[in-house]
Parts: sequence; structure tokens; C-alpha cells
Amino acid sequence: MINKITNVDLKFSLLRNSTIQVIWWIIFFPGFFSGDSFGAVQMARSGDLTNSYTASWAIYVRIFSLHGNAVWLLTFLNGMVLVFAVTRFAYSLFSPRTAAISSFVLTLTPVVVGMGITLWHDVPMTAGLLLLTSFFTLFLKGERISRLQILMQLLFGSVLISFRPNGLPTLLVFSFIILIFKFRKSLIKYLITGIATSAFVTLVGSQVILGLSPINDYYAQEWMRNDISCFADSTAGTGFVEKNIPNVGSTETWRSNAACTFLNRATITNEDKVDAQEFVPSAWFELLKQDPSFVVKTHLQRNAYLIPIPLFGIPAAPFLHSTIEFEDQGIEWAFPSLAESARTPMRLWNAIRGITGWAGMWTLVTLLLLVFTKKRELLPTFLMSVSLIGILFIFSPIPDGRYALFSLIAGQITLIGKFVEWTQTGSNHRPNF
Repeated sequence: MINKITNVDLKFSLLRNSTIQVIWWIIFFPGFFSGDSFGAVQMARSGDLTNSYTASWAIYVRIFSLHGNAVWLLTFLNGMVLVFAVTRFAYSLFSPRTAAISSFVLTLTPVVVGMGITLWHDVPMTAGLLLLTSFFTLFLKGERISRLQILMQLLFGSVLISFRPNGLPTLLVFSFIILIFKFRKSLIKYLITGIATSAFVTLVGSQVILGLSPINDYYAQEWMRNDISCFADSTAGTGFVEKNIPNVGSTETWRSNAACTFLNRATITNEDKVDAQEFVPSAWFELLKQDPSFVVKTHLQRNAYLIPIPLFGIPAAPFLHSTIEFEDQGIEWAFPSLAESARTPMRLWNAIRGITGWAGMWTLVTLLLLVFTKKRELLPTFLMSVSLIGILFIFSPIPDGRYALFSLIAGQITLIGKFVEWTQTGSNHRPNF
């Protein structure tokens, strides 16, 4: 029995880690639900599917919640997929023993078990990035690629990243960068396969099934509107809206100091926002041309958690969600007293989110481990993390730790793995930092 429990085989690790995830899912049954989660629930129940978050996500929540009648199934599947991806990722980086220990330890933390049972599309998207990274890590290590790995890591991962709008762009940036470092014709084949798969799923889901554009222009412009609202709140921004977004609101209705760092509190109506869609891109480019330093500073401030240097102090972006946010929605904890008591680790991780949720710092940790330990298999991990936070830095409308969950998981599991390796080799083999 002990030998089975300590077995380092991939299948046993998947079983161990999945068991931990299931235990936490049962404790918090049916899971964690924020405002975004309830939007997905409502969409699943009504059948009014939109591309607000992506068509893939809309179709997924509709089908796998059994038309909203089993939303608990979504949090279960999210957790299982995330654990599967985390475990596969660890085994692509480390020896079986190190991978078994590091994936188990990380699964015990809220960054996996807490995030995994939250109804967010960020969870399967992160799993997709982990699976893709594990696939390309194995490829660059020169290991034989099986059909199962192509199916379960490359293709499945490519489908999952379509659950967020920035998934495919992240893969595109990653593909470009990794070819600079490791140009191989055979690598191009796999990169194109991943890109084509994600694009195909996106197009079919949006245009064929939902009959909508793959890109939701309203939400795609949110980061631009936030920059404009932030600028309108400054002295230099007086008259900018009237000049560049004619007859749609005014400086007063567009201005919002909160838009500089988090949620946009401008008083402009949703109808005006829709009417402004044709003007917003050109207005934003005019802002960039007029005051590029303002745009850069605003993005640095807003997305401070993506920067490895604490330019504005330790970042405190929102991270974990550990409640069922809305009452009287037909979704409640099955064991409220137990769940409330078990929230302590989640609260702790949120309290120290300046460390646990600081994506830029964990990306830097990955880089340092890559450079100083000469562990070349960390290159795809670092490049994927850079690609993700680079896309988020430009296009993310608000700061949120869940957006960069891949960077958090990647940095933390690589650090744990290196510590495990050090304990096995002894202090004489300690990496020279």
C-alpha cells in the first residue's frame, strides 16, 4: 500500500492529485461562483449564448452543465482539467520523482485547488497553456512524441486556450518568439497545428454555431475605453472626447480616475459605449500619438502585478475568489459550516497575494532558474509566460491574478521542483545564485 501511495508514475500522480482536488470540490460543493460565474450560469440556463467571453466557453458551459441544470459539473471538470495539466506540465520539466512531489505540493495549495473549483473560463484556458507548454518542452528535449501526446497535450491544449480571447494571441506570440530561439522545421509543423486548431474551434464556435463574429468588439475595446476615461480625468484630457468621439458623451461622462487602475466608473451609458465603438480605436491611437508616456504609465500602473519590479509598491491585484457571491440564485454550499471553516487557506493566499499573485515576480523566478541552473527545458515555460503577460499588459482592461494564472503556476512549480532536486542531490550541489 505504501509503495502505491509513494509511486512516482504519471498515472498514480494524476490519481493522487485528482483525489486532492475532488476532496476540496466536495468540501465547497458546488464550488466558488463570482459575478462572472453567474453570468455563465445564466447563459447556460437561458440558452442565450454570446461571444462575450468566447463562443467556445459559451458552448462548453451550455453543454457540460446540462443546460444549466448541473453547474456543479462545470467546477468539477475545471478542477480535473487543471490538475491534469499541472501534473503533465511537471512531468515534462522534471524527473518522475521530482514531478510527482512538486505537482502534489502545488495541488495542495489554493493556486490549484482553489482556482480549480471556481467557475471561471481562465481555469481551462490556463490548463490549455500548461498542456501546450508541456508538449513543446518535451519536443525540445528531444523526446519521442506519441500520438497520445499530440492529442491530449497539443490538440486538447489548443482547444482549451480558445476559452479566453487572449489564448490564441498568446500562442501566436509564443510561436514567433520560440522560433527565434529554437528554429526547427519540425517545430513549425506543431506550432501551426496548434494555431490552426485553436483558430478553427474559434471560427466554428462563433460563426457556424452562434452566428457571431469571433471577436466581440464591445469587450475587445474595453481596455481602450479605460485608457480614454483615465485620460479624460486629467487636465490634459479636457476636450479630448469631444474632439475624437463626437456626439457620444463628453469629458464629464467619460472621465474616471478608477479606470486608471481598476474598474471604469465613468457615467457614460452602455448605449453610448455601443455608439462609440466606431470611434474608440481611432481615438485611442490619437491618444497614443498625442501622449505615449501617459499610455505607458497608465498600463504600468494598472498592470503592476505583471511587472517583476515593484514600481508602485507591492502589487495587490485581485486573486482568488472563495465564496458564492450572490444569494438566492439557486446555488448554495452543501456544507456551509465546513466550507466557511475551510476557507482559511484561501484567505491566507489572498492576504499574501503580493507574493502568491504577483505574476511578474514569478516570471522572473522562472527566468532566474533558467539562467542560473542552466535548465534549458524551462525555456518554453518562460517564453509562454512572457507571451501571456505581454498580451495582458497591452490588452487587459483590469488587473486580476487569475488572468495570469499560468505564470503563477509555472513559476511556483518550477521553484518547488528545483528545491526538491536540491534536497535529493544534497547541499554540495546547491545552485549557485
